[in-house]
Amino acid sequence: EASETLSETSQRSTQILPQTSEEPLPTSQTLSSSTLSQTSSSTSPQTLEKPSETEPEKRNEWRGEAQGAELRAEPPSTEVGRETQNKTHIQTQACISTTLETPLAPSAPALYPSLPTLEEGSLMQLHKEALRACGTRGPAVLPLGEQECPLSLEPVAFSLEQLSVWEPGGGMCVWVEGVEVCAARFAVLARQEGHELTELLQNYWRCRRQLTHAHTQLHTHTSDCNTTQNRLWSFRDEQLTLQGVCGDQSKVYGYHRFQQADFSEAVLVELRKLFEARSELLHQKVALHAYTALLSRLQVESYLHCLLHGENTLSHTLQPSSLLPLKESISVLFSFTRRVLDDTQFQTDIHLWLQRLVAVLLRVGGSGEHLYLLNHLLCCSAGVGKWAAAFLQIQVLGNASGVQQFMQALAILMSPVRHRAEFMSHMKPCESQSATASGPESGNWTLVDEGGEEDEDPESSWLLLCEEDLISLLSQFPFQQLFTHLLEMSKKGVYEPKSCSSQKMMRVFAFASSLIELLAVGLNTYDSARYRQLVKRIGHTIRMTVCYVSDHWAQYVSVAGPARPRTISLEKLQLEYDHLFLRAVLHVLRNKRLGIWLFMSEMPYGTLSSSMLWRVLYVMQCAETAAPDTLNSTDNTYTCLQALREPSHQERFEKWLCEVNSSDGISLLTALAHMAMPTHHSDPTFITTIALLVFQVSYVSVSTRETYSKVGRELLAAIATVHPYIISVLLDRLRETIETVGMVALYLSKELPLFLWRPSPEEVCVIGGWLLQHPLSAVENSLACVLLEGLDWGYTQDGTLALPSSLHSEVALLVAEAYQKYLTDKPYNGLISEGIKQVSYLASVLRLGLSPEASFSQWAWQLLLRLKLHGNTQYPQAAWSTPGSAPNPSPELTHAPNMHPVLRAVKAGLPIGCYLAIAMTTVGHSLEVFCTEGVDLLKNLIQSQHLRAAVHLLDNILPPTYPLSFYLLKNTQFVGCVQLFLQCDGVCPQGVTQQVTHRVAPLFTGGTYGDMVRLLNSVIQTHVVESSRPGRVGPAAVLEFWLGILTQQNLWYRDRTVLFLMDQICRSAFTHHQEECVQRLLYQQHKIALGYHGDRGLLSSLVGWIAGNATPSFIEGQSLSGEVWFAWLVLNMEGMFEEDSQLGRCMEHELLSDPNLSPDQALKKAQQRLKLPVAPSLQRLQVYRWACQALSTPPDHPLLPLVWQRFLQLYLRQPGPEYGLDAGGCIGRRFFQGSTQAVLLRDLRQRLQEVSDFHHAASQALRVPPTHTPSQGEDRPNSPPHLFLTSPQIHTELVRLFGVFAVWLDDETLQKKEVYLPSLPPQYDPQRLAKVMHKQQVCVSYVSYCIGG
Repeated sequence: EASETLSETSQRSTQILPQTSEEPLPTSQTLSSSTLSQTSSSTSPQTLEKPSETEPEKRNEWRGEAQGAELRAEPPSTEVGRETQNKTHIQTQACISTTLETPLAPSAPALYPSLPTLEEGSLMQLHKEALRACGTRGPAVLPLGEQECPLSLEPVAFSLEQLSVWEPGGGMCVWVEGVEVCAARFAVLARQEGHELTELLQNYWRCRRQLTHAHTQLHTHTSDCNTTQNRLWSFRDEQLTLQGVCGDQSKVYGYHRFQQADFSEAVLVELRKLFEARSELLHQKVALHAYTALLSRLQVESYLHCLLHGENTLSHTLQPSSLLPLKESISVLFSFTRRVLDDTQFQTDIHLWLQRLVAVLLRVGGSGEHLYLLNHLLCCSAGVGKWAAAFLQIQVLGNASGVQQFMQALAILMSPVRHRAEFMSHMKPCESQSATASGPESGNWTLVDEGGEEDEDPESSWLLLCEEDLISLLSQFPFQQLFTHLLEMSKKGVYEPKSCSSQKMMRVFAFASSLIELLAVGLNTYDSARYRQLVKRIGHTIRMTVCYVSDHWAQYVSVAGPARPRTISLEKLQLEYDHLFLRAVLHVLRNKRLGIWLFMSEMPYGTLSSSMLWRVLYVMQCAETAAPDTLNSTDNTYTCLQALREPSHQERFEKWLCEVNSSDGISLLTALAHMAMPTHHSDPTFITTIALLVFQVSYVSVSTRETYSKVGRELLAAIATVHPYIISVLLDRLRETIETVGMVALYLSKELPLFLWRPSPEEVCVIGGWLLQHPLSAVENSLACVLLEGLDWGYTQDGTLALPSSLHSEVALLVAEAYQKYLTDKPYNGLISEGIKQVSYLASVLRLGLSPEASFSQWAWQLLLRLKLHGNTQYPQAAWSTPGSAPNPSPELTHAPNMHPVLRAVKAGLPIGCYLAIAMTTVGHSLEVFCTEGVDLLKNLIQSQHLRAAVHLLDNILPPTYPLSFYLLKNTQFVGCVQLFLQCDGVCPQGVTQQVTHRVAPLFTGGTYGDMVRLLNSVIQTHVVESSRPGRVGPAAVLEFWLGILTQQNLWYRDRTVLFLMDQICRSAFTHHQEECVQRLLYQQHKIALGYHGDRGLLSSLVGWIAGNATPSFIEGQSLSGEVWFAWLVLNMEGMFEEDSQLGRCMEHELLSDPNLSPDQALKKAQQRLKLPVAPSLQRLQVYRWACQALSTPPDHPLLPLVWQRFLQLYLRQPGPEYGLDAGGCIGRRFFQGSTQAVLLRDLRQRLQEVSDFHHAASQALRVPPTHTPSQGEDRPNSPPHLFLTSPQIHTELVRLFGVFAVWLDDETLQKKEVYLPSLPPQYDPQRLAKVMHKQQVCVSYVSYCIGG
């Protein structure tokens, strides 16, 4: 009952501490996102259960108890400029240090080596001298109101002792001295040999051992009983054999096998004795020891209950003396955790009781209790972090002394542990155990250093702390709360750097310096292979601290304007930040186990001053070649500069890179490259030095370039991306070392961001010299090609050229001169150049295996096509003006001296000369000169298979000539050039299209369009769009020009290439509402075609028509499945001819007049009545043409609804009332009464179902839109059609539309007699049906949506 009561009381008084990990801090200003994420992941303290929380006392944030001491000082006044307050603050610090210097109890020697630079005696002496100087000569730093940096003197950085004055907590010296004070108090309080609780726990432990021993005996007796019981019965196999004689006198035999069991009386007696012994053991010893163990445990519980519920134990206002019994009991419990315990239950009870007492101590205790518990944890055996890490609870936010607790606890954790050997004496292994544990069968590991020697003493290694435990304790420190307090974020986590003053900034530097120094103590304390991961955690925290301060300093500089009043100048603050950074770097460089170079590559160099960057650069290069103590000896920037430029220094650095591990060397070079990234104090000399250093190591030095060439290329590219002028520096250095670097220079140049580079005229001359003065196989020539290829020859965001137009022209002439020098006398085939895929010059040389001449030819043409040589490309805003109106007049080909290489190439008949003559001179800028001279040059270019260059020229020449297109349309040579172009890159070779029809030609040629035809189509489409802008010629002029060009070819409608271009032109006409323009031109061509069929005259056409041949049409066959846009306009045009000739109306009248008349007979009567010399054949009638086109149009084509609409308008037409006759139903059914026409009608109905199914499936699964333009669409008649429609809503609407069309086409009642349309059910859509019967548009909205119009 007492146990149950105590348990219930404990449960009622136990609550959960709040989680110490914070939510992400919302900030109004951006810090380092990577640092914030790393902080939250690396510092995630555990929680501990304790009774309840108390309200934090309202104290000064920077003042509090000095590690549990009773001495308290009044917080200093916040007013600035009062000297008396400053003196009081100094005296308070002196008193605190005097208190901390009390004689300490003797302690065991430290297990870890002391920090050489932070020896206790020297630190105390320095601190005393500083305080004595402050008392006699005034403070090291003037009061905040009187601080001024003299303008005539250069500011000097504060020392650590001087910075401690800025830190209200006392600084590094106070934290280090506090470690000894806490250790001395802990040593006195932690020894509780004769404590009452000790006797109770020993009694309980003894009872538990007896109970365990009894249980072991009981288990042994039970095992013996089981073994004896198995011997009680013995089994053996027996067999009986029987024989007899059958009626036939045959002998028979039978066998019976069985087991026989024998009972042993002797074993029974033995078993009875064993049962009696086990029963006696169970009822006597086990029950007795279980009772005594439970009674002993209840005694411990009763003692703890009285301790926790005694007078004033749970009170919120306790004196330190009243916590003494509680702390003594905790020490007793901790002492049992330092013993070898093989009883799991006893160990669990100890941990449970510790958790209860520690929770109470944390709730009612002060700041010193955290340090007391931390010392206990550091003196525990391995594994303490798993069950006791939550005992360390430090709260910074909302706690007046939280910062002091944090820093003092961190100082204890980072310092060597005192008295651990004394407290762990019970855990020391004996000699026999040590000998056994060191054998080969033990499985124990021995840590060795890089040299293969043992890293630690085997005799004392058992005393060392476990790395996982230290990491668990370090994770309990809320660094994120500390930085939130340090940066003065609000309670809601809002970061406001504008509220930071220069004095607050100095306090941040001072506090960060102390924090870094404390962490540096840990780097030296745990400098062992055992603690490699812990050291990395500490180093990560140092870098995180520097990153936070760096971001905060950058924000302060950005918001601190020159007119903002401040007591400390920006120069002084920058100096303090620089030295803070330098101290962190030196601490990192002194620790070789940290992976220092990878660590240094992640440091924030962006806020350092230029002078400090030089010092850090020198220190980093000397870190491995100089002694650690000499790294901080150089304070002069000029001295660092001179040392870096010494050849011997460079040689030592390269020698070290050869000897060091490649990963460390790569990390060092990466760190150097990060130093050259954008900074607030950008120093071109420093950046140039870094770039040249990386270049020297990666490409010039023979001993290191094999290892570092790849990473050096990436780092130089990263530096050049931020500072493009570095490319000029590297080019100048390459010119000096090109023989040493060799072909590797090509790889470097290919990686550099040349598109950001703006070369000077001198640098262009250097590149030109490499191109002209060295053969094609030389490195200099290839390097020049790579450099010119990588420049940005395009436009900027505002539409102007990225590089000056004069540079474009200069490079073009340079390439022309080199082309003639290297390729004039060499056999060259333009087809090879056009057939090679567009790849870089370097790839063509290395991967394609081309000859130098072929690679250079390809490179030259690719570069020339990228250059903006024509006036319309140099000034795009004037491209559509009158020819010759460019701002800079074009030079004459025969008169301009600089055009001499081009003129020489033209006379030699070189295609490159023809291209440059048209692109750069008046030949391509004056319409008159182009018609007389330029057309021949263009023809030469096309005949040489340089079709891409021809398309580029047409793109530049045509825009200003569209208003004067008559001159080019009547120029037979120009028209012949276009036709030659189409024949060279079209479907059918030259001459084939005039011999076979469009159905046979694909069988010979494969039916694919060339890339140049597609490129020409893109030019046409672009011109149509550009011409529609305000103030320009308009799309009609462009469409008329290209229609006039394409239709001048004989039998053009049989050429698949021309049809492809015509289809795209018709699509543009439909999109820009220029259908009438195109139809008018096609109408004129159609009239001519009706009179002349091929090359025969009118008489031959009439004879062919009488013989049954089809009437001439631009659509060969009944329909077109690929060129639907062209078919749409052609059929509409032929419909206009049918209406103008009155043939359709006359046929309708004949059919209505005689119900028995066939369509063929009606056609003949109509021709006779109208006296037409030429009439279309029956299959050329509009109703049949639209029906066939509806069958051939792909289901996803945008024009499909309109095609079906036109067919239904003809089929459902009821013309009876127009002729004064009765409405005899739809006229369309009369055209489909024959067997052939009936099959066509059945196919139409089936096609409607297929189209509906297609769009239903498309509405369920959205299709991805094609990545190419529609001009890259239908290549082959048998290829699957490309998809135009992508929206599921439009597919759903089309399913409904085609469903209505199917209902109309299937209802014969609707077609045979006149129906009152409003009476039809909704599935007929009567309103839409009425519009179709009256030839009104009902599907234009679908098409507009599909094509984006």
